[in-house]
Amino acid sequence: MKVHLRLDSGEDSDPASSALPDDLLSAAGEVFASAFAGFAPEAELPPEAEISVTFLSPGEMREQNMLHRGLDEPTDVLSFPLWEEEGEFHPGRGMPVLPLGDIVICPEYIRDNLPPDKTFREEAALMLAHGFLHLIGWDHAEEAGEAAMTEAQEKLSQALLDAAAGGRGEN
Repeated sequence: MKVHLRLDSGEDSDPASSALPDDLLSAAGEVFASAFAGFAPEAELPPEAEISVTFLSPGEMREQNMLHRGLDEPTDVLSFPLWEEEGEFHPGRGMPVLPLGDIVICPEYIRDNLPPDKTFREEAALMLAHGFLHLIGWDHAEEAGEAAMTEAQEKLSQALLDAAAGGRGEN
């Protein structure tokens, strides 16, 4: 299976200062395809999947967070899965390309709120991984789900960093 990322930017974003590193985005399709392949039997999935990734300014992200979560503040990432039913992933069948949903990221918010021990690149990989896991049905609303999702997103973000560095493990 191949996973394609469709990139978009919000109206107010500054592409030169807000986009995620190109090599992370380039690596994401292959890394997500590998992760996704382990999630469902290959025979049951279309040969390709697509994820929309949109970059928003803090103001736009604040609007989206208010609209969808009722929180009047910007955030780092929001996900909008297309195939989640009652907390489980139920993908459509019979399509040549399966749209998984949308990941909306605010790179400026990520930069401004970096944990002291993380680089922008590491945090960007984590946000991509976090968003992707939500698209395939992972959740962290309860303690058990949060622990499993935290572990999965750490592994997936490290795979993104490794693939972006050409598999040499460089960040």
